[in-house]
Amino acid sequence: MIQYPRTIRNFGAFIDGRSYCGRVTEGKLPELKLMLAAHRGSGMDAPVNQDMGMEALRTELTLAEWPPELIKMFGTRQRLTLRPGAMGEEDFSSDTIIATVGGRFSVTNFADLKPGSDAPLKLTVETDYFRMLHNGDELFEIDVRAGKRVIGGVDQLAELRASMGL
Repeated sequence: MIQYPRTIRNFGAFIDGRSYCGRVTEGKLPELKLMLAAHRGSGMDAPVNQDMGMEALRTELTLAEWPPELIKMFGTRQRLTLRPGAMGEEDFSSDTIIATVGGRFSVTNFADLKPGSDAPLKLTVETDYFRMLHNGDELFEIDVRAGKRVIGGVDQLAELRASMGL
């Protein structure tokens, strides 16, 4: 029997606890990507990649308007939450996904002004905190400043922090 995927149908957006639903037109969550270093020691036939930490995290939002309160957040640290909802085709149930992001607003990009066309505002957040829940289950929590990388309930950096006396 064919099973349809549970696809993201829509999302809510909240910045500093305030709803921007209807005004945010696009959100891009950070990409989780490891920084790897190739190691090939004696006796090895090929290099293997070693985990050297994560690459920088970045979040992007596109808004259909230029809210003054968000423009004034340039350079400040803020929390934002994106809440995509996923549904399948079999029933009307929905999966609750909550992505919480924290970081510094680093780019405020005003679109080109053209008569008769939209002029969206693009915001970039240099992200140092990223947590995702799926139906109440924590998938991961990454807290760069605290040196935490909890994936599936396992803090991958706990022993490293302990070795460093943190």
